[in-house]
Amino acid sequence: MSNKPLRVSYGEYVYENVPGWAPLPDGWEWNHVVGVAVDSKDNIFAYNRSNHPMMVLNKNGEIIDSWASENFSSAHHVEIGPDNSVWTTDVGNHTVRKWTIDGHLLLTLGTPDQPAPEQSGEPFNRPTDIAFGLDGSLYISDGYGNSRIHHFTPEGKLIRSWGERGKGPGQFMVPHGVAVDPTGLVYVCDRENSRIQIFTSDGQYVSQWRGVHRPNQIVPSSDGTMIVAELGYKIGLMDGAPEINEISHNSGVKIMTKTGQWLGGWGASTGIDGDFLAAHAVGIDSDGSLYVGETLDGARLQKFVRI
Repeated sequence: MSNKPLRVSYGEYVYENVPGWAPLPDGWEWNHVVGVAVDSKDNIFAYNRSNHPMMVLNKNGEIIDSWASENFSSAHHVEIGPDNSVWTTDVGNHTVRKWTIDGHLLLTLGTPDQPAPEQSGEPFNRPTDIAFGLDGSLYISDGYGNSRIHHFTPEGKLIRSWGERGKGPGQFMVPHGVAVDPTGLVYVCDRENSRIQIFTSDGQYVSQWRGVHRPNQIVPSSDGTMIVAELGYKIGLMDGAPEINEISHNSGVKIMTKTGQWLGGWGASTGIDGDFLAAHAVGIDSDGSLYVGETLDGARLQKFVRI
């Protein structure tokens, strides 16, 4: 890695990457850092597909804990619950799981290795992400094998589901990320349609915005903005996705308003420090620093400090 930090972004949202952040012990590796979350103590959870699928780091990049559980099959997103619990999606065994902060399993949603029929709308077939309603309820995007958002009670009882495969309002082509803003609105990264769709808390369609290029995750920031990690066009569109002519768009991170106005962002798909090949997940600490996980060739975790 370079020893010179790269300053990135535009407008008032300017960040500097931290070269060499989070060096790993000998024999460890980053492998598809597909999930990133930050808890109330600013510990960073890096959910990945290595032999150490959950690495927990402090803000200095030091590993303070790790989980190597036989329960993990193929990591996807990780989120921190209102009670500081840890929630994971697993696209390999079709489950959503709740853990204590130190890795003890509390709850499993879905039956391991028994997916719902593809595009049936029943939970789950390769679920992708979790978000938490103002009442503590769960919104789960489902995902690669379904085109659905499921709404559960905090205890895991299904309340409702919505969505189907397609390109229209309320339809999805890989609902890949989900978030809830402070007013209770639900934001869905409709990845292969290259848009963010917005719904009420009970699943009624409100609006959508574009200007994003295959969004993988959307995370509300404490300043009211939305941080979006974009896959871009490093890899081809999935079968059946609408054709997109904007093939020059790269992977990156965008800072957006809640109505989709662009405020800042960067990404040129060079793979150098401070840039991305395939941004998949982003977490935010109490200082406003960003932690961006990558998949594919750029499987790593980078830190960006707000300037």
